[in-house]
Amino acid sequence: MNVVSYQLKIHDVASHQIEISLTFMPRYNVHQLSMPAWIPGSYMIRDFAKHLLAISATDATGPLLLEQQDKQRWQLQCRQQLVTVTYFVYAFDMSVRAAYIDDELAVLNPAALCLAVSDLTALPQQIVLPKPAAVEAKKWRVATSLTAVNGTLALGFGTYQAADYDALIDSPILAGIFSVQQFKINTVPHYLVVTGDNLADLTRFSNDLQRVCQQQVKVFNGLPTDLTQYWFLLWVTEQGYGGLEHRQSTLLLCNRYDLPATGSNAPDDNYQQLLALCSHEYFHTWWVKRLKPAEFSPYQLAAEQYSSQLWLYEGVTSYFDDLALVQSGLISPQRYLSSLEKVISRVNRSPSDSQQSLAESSFNAWSKFYKQDENAINAVVSYYAKGALLALCLDASLQTQGSSMQQLCQHMYQHYLSSGTNEQSLFDSLEAMGFSELANVTVSWVNHSAPLPLINAANQLGLSLSFRPAENHTDLSGPATDNNNSNLLPASLAAGVKLQQGLLTITQVINGGAAHLAGIMVGDQLLALAGWKITEQSLQPLLQRLPTGSVQPLTLYRKDRLLTLQLPIQVAEPKIANLRIIDGNKASKWLQQPLVIPLIAIADQVVPAAS
Repeated sequence: MNVVSYQLKIHDVASHQIEISLTFMPRYNVHQLSMPAWIPGSYMIRDFAKHLLAISATDATGPLLLEQQDKQRWQLQCRQQLVTVTYFVYAFDMSVRAAYIDDELAVLNPAALCLAVSDLTALPQQIVLPKPAAVEAKKWRVATSLTAVNGTLALGFGTYQAADYDALIDSPILAGIFSVQQFKINTVPHYLVVTGDNLADLTRFSNDLQRVCQQQVKVFNGLPTDLTQYWFLLWVTEQGYGGLEHRQSTLLLCNRYDLPATGSNAPDDNYQQLLALCSHEYFHTWWVKRLKPAEFSPYQLAAEQYSSQLWLYEGVTSYFDDLALVQSGLISPQRYLSSLEKVISRVNRSPSDSQQSLAESSFNAWSKFYKQDENAINAVVSYYAKGALLALCLDASLQTQGSSMQQLCQHMYQHYLSSGTNEQSLFDSLEAMGFSELANVTVSWVNHSAPLPLINAANQLGLSLSFRPAENHTDLSGPATDNNNSNLLPASLAAGVKLQQGLLTITQVINGGAAHLAGIMVGDQLLALAGWKITEQSLQPLLQRLPTGSVQPLTLYRKDRLLTLQLPIQVAEPKIANLRIIDGNKASKWLQQPLVIPLIAIADQVVPAAS
């Protein structure tokens, strides 16, 4: 037997259990069986083995000795006969990283289900998927990038095969009721699988997605040479969001109303977010699933695997995901700039921007970025968001010198595809392309905890970037709603709040802000300010109407104590980004869209504005 076989039997839908039978011919008297601790692309220890409920092993002679070595490894004594290892897995993790079963569908990530057999991981690996006996599964089908074998029909239950264990755990499986749309990119078939029965225009979704894919192909001047198919596996639910890249597919999770409604025109915010998610994961087809940090070759899935390059792969991808939407004509330049404003504002308002470098954020992703607490706004930089802004700065500088971020990506893909990148590869590529000065500047951007030169970058791309105070804690973009009333400048609590059990509760405190100076702590429940009751609706108007520079009594609960603190009423710092097109030629070249810039009057002076 020259394959390792896993039968995944949905044992009990109600208890969310999968019965797995692992069969293989041993090469040695002892084999190690191990479950990955994490899944590539998601840099956090998941401990998938914690969901394993029972395990035993037999051969034709009888039971085999199977001893657990640690939280995720077992040692198996073999007798040179065909071995069957039987175990059960609890599958109820509503995420794109693990396994989930209910009466609507089964989401199966082999990384969370399939024990690796030592010395046999290079063999072909098979998944045998019998159709569940449950009545609910009568009309279920199967979608996966794995190869159907042994007469298994397309989208049917049966046997699927991967070239080796690495390919197996890089191939999620979706079983359930779903629709399938197909389109081709450069003759390569692409499939859009959408679960459930949704009130949505899936033809439009498929057409829009094709345009996104075509745009990303332009970045790299072609598809990967080994890509023979690609699957967008979209799991639709009541509340959910996320995506994880794979070599020939992506598993996505979205809200039902993120899908485009029939008859709708331009994408709304929810649909735009979904398209950007698809764009992001598709970009990873080149940029992390093929070209990746050298330290990830090969992946070591038993423990953390550190890299200071995550910003390069996730940040650059985050830059191109929204950019593809405007460059393909799916959203307007102004809608794109509004999205960019929000990214800038989120990074700019966080004190962590000056506390942690992108390289540090990447290296510590395992313990900090993926395990954020209430102090994260002060301590943890998002290598997604700030990494995207660094890519913006690079693109702006390169475009002024006759190049682009697209050309830089092509150069790196061509030169480092076989070896992987190291910490110097980006800088070396800039040097090789003739941009030595920019390479030196970029070293500082990556390794120092300081704000990026975004105003200059915006100007290089034909934009003006200004900042204003936030009008409330959810305000992230655009011009102020009232530019003429200087007596109502928005005051700031400089804290995150959330309505919990009927009281406005502090969820974050920004270091150096009014809340911090007053001694407010996370978990405090706000009751009254200056003698006036605090509600979700009244807090911001109260802050705005109290005299700037004054100190006002703030009454709150802290655990079971009633306290009164003294809150300084401070005008919010100008942290919210406002972008405006000032040079139509530069902006048009960057966004790859024609721009008409009429003259409009604002505050008695004439300035250009985008339409």
